[in-house]
Parts: sequence; structure tokens; C-alpha cells
Amino acid sequence: MTFDTCRQCGTCCRKGGPILHYEDMTLCENNILAIKHLITIREQEPVFSPLSTNIEPAPQELIKLSGVNGTWTCLFFQEDNRTCGIYHNRPLECRALKCWDTGELERIIYQQTLSRRDIIAPDNPIWPLLEWHNEHCRYSRLNDLARQKSGMENQITTIINNDLSVRQRALTMFSLNLAEELFYFGRPMFKALPARLAVRPDRRGSLTVYHKEV
Repeated sequence: MTFDTCRQCGTCCRKGGPILHYEDMTLCENNILAIKHLITIREQEPVFSPLSTNIEPAPQELIKLSGVNGTWTCLFFQEDNRTCGIYHNRPLECRALKCWDTGELERIIYQQTLSRRDIIAPDNPIWPLLEWHNEHCRYSRLNDLARQKSGMENQITTIINNDLSVRQRALTMFSLNLAEELFYFGRPMFKALPARLAVRPDRRGSLTVYHKEV
């Protein structure tokens, strides 16, 4: 059976909120989409690709709508009646998405996307921490190390703990809540480690990376 209109099944919304584009900036400026609604996907972070439907490194920094309850289900999706809480102000990708014909969405994926620099004021005092984080906690470096079969655990551990340390400093300095942290810094890097690697806390409260036993 074929169809050419939305059936309000909710599948698209449960697969994840949209990536934001320049055209969506007015939603941020009008506070329809606030920082608490957004999560940053950092460059080269392993994420689900809507083009290949595989987990792949993000080609650039991306801003997405957050999920709910530890899932990627869009936070504006209303499960009880399977509708959108901001339907008349929904982002560009939501307007473009037609599950029966994904061509329009595929043409705009990763094109003219927003980053934190578009949203955070240049004089915001959090920028020195963000720039340090971008320099010392790069996913490109983490991915390179994680591809090695063994012997890189100490270097990976350093990156993971640098990531946690700068987050804690920002929480102390700026009293960030979890939603704000996920926008400013993205998800903690240890959550993006490949399945063969795991972390455990040490006596100092830091994390140690190790290979799982097969």
C-alpha cells in the first residue's frame, strides 16, 4: 500500500529531533527554541546518519532538538495524540520531511546548518572554556585512538577526563543545568566510545578506560 500524506504515526519524531538550519535561527531568536531545547552534536561525533541510516562521524558541528527520557524522541512530540507541540513553528527539516518521499529532506541535510557560534553571543564568558574543550577534547583524535586495537587506553582516558573536567568547571562557574550542559558541550565523550571499550571510576573520581573482556 502506498500513501502520500502524513498518517501521524509518530515514527519520524521518535527517530530524533531535526538538525537546525540558518532558516531556523528566527525560532531561536524568538525563544521558541531555547538553549534548554537544544543539544550539540560535535564535529566527528559518532551519530546516526539520516542519509546512510548508519552510525557515522558527524561531518560538522550540528545543533539538534533534544530527546526525552534518555531517547532521541523529539521533546516536542506529544505521545498521547501523536502531534507536534510547535507544529506551526516547526523547524525546516520537519517541514521538508515526507516519509513517502525523502528527496526534499535529503537535499538539505547538512546544508547551511547552525552551530553554537550562531547561537551563543561572542562576548559570552563561557567561550574560553568551549574553545579549550574544542582543542583538547576533539572527536577526531578520540576516534583515531579508539580505532587502535590496544595500547591507547591511557590517551583515551586523558581525553575523557579532560571532557568531564571542563564540564565540571563550567557547571561551577555558570551554574549550568543538564540541558544547558548538553547544548554547550554536547553529550559526555565517554558515551560515544565503541562497544569494546568501557570506563570505570578510580579512587580520585576520574574515569579509566579499558578494553572489555571478550
